[in-house]
Amino acid sequence: MPTDPQKVRFPESKRIRQFRLGIAKIIPKFPNNAETLALLEAKSLASLLIDYINWAHRLIYPRPRKVTIEPTLTSDPRWKALSADAEALFDVVRRGGDLTPYLSLKALYKGFTPASSIADPTTDKWEDKDFLLTTMGYHHFHLSQVFENAGHAKRTDDVLFAEVTKDSFKAIGFFNHSVFEVTDSTSMKMTQERERLWMICDLRNSLRREPGKVYLGPVITTSGHALHHTRLAMEFARIIYFIDPKLDDLSMRSEVFDYLPHEAIKGMKLRWHMEHLKLGLLDKAASSFHFLKDGGIS
Repeated sequence: MPTDPQKVRFPESKRIRQFRLGIAKIIPKFPNNAETLALLEAKSLASLLIDYINWAHRLIYPRPRKVTIEPTLTSDPRWKALSADAEALFDVVRRGGDLTPYLSLKALYKGFTPASSIADPTTDKWEDKDFLLTTMGYHHFHLSQVFENAGHAKRTDDVLFAEVTKDSFKAIGFFNHSVFEVTDSTSMKMTQERERLWMICDLRNSLRREPGKVYLGPVITTSGHALHHTRLAMEFARIIYFIDPKLDDLSMRSEVFDYLPHEAIKGMKLRWHMEHLKLGLLDKAASSFHFLKDGGIS
């Protein structure tokens, strides 16, 4: 299979085209104009899904999660002052509440920009990506319990970093916003907060590994996307192109939905649908979602 999903083109049914164009509209664009939308709409399905997954991974699907508070958090001198707000966030996590208000606003409004795709050495490929989330796997959260009129938590200088999976929330540390800066403007070296986060990341990755063993962290492609996201996008596209031709033939559709009664299958009105990072088919007739592949990320 070609390594560049942008070049992968298959015959496109009306159902797939509707899905692809719908995904192009969902991704938050900057600048949010007709030109940016047209650029997304011109992409192949797999290439577009890479952009979608890159953006959707920055959000967190609401579901109850087990909270683990790691020593690197409680040993921080800021724990005493920030623990009450942190515990309030943990309560939201445990009950499966919406964590979106605590996330960076960029996750909501800056999902894709054409500027990050320009083939030029000066291009900032990270302009529409979360560098620390992509390279380390850590989300960050604003801790204020004061909510602005727009619905998000008031922005705070100190933020909480956590490793979030489908079932767990591991709180690993407090950091101020210098953690997002590559270098200190005075010393031109990595900022202390950023260096501390890297040290914690390396320590956590090396735990329970045998001495002398090599481990591989997240692999990043030349476009700045996580290799796992690229592979997941291509797997989603493969599933869609494999199953879609079966949906208009009742006998073949019955193979896909063999767990349903014949009458329910016969009356289906299907369209492709992404529910966060779950790919599936939405039956408009029964208002039911049948998921086929779970992205397996937060």
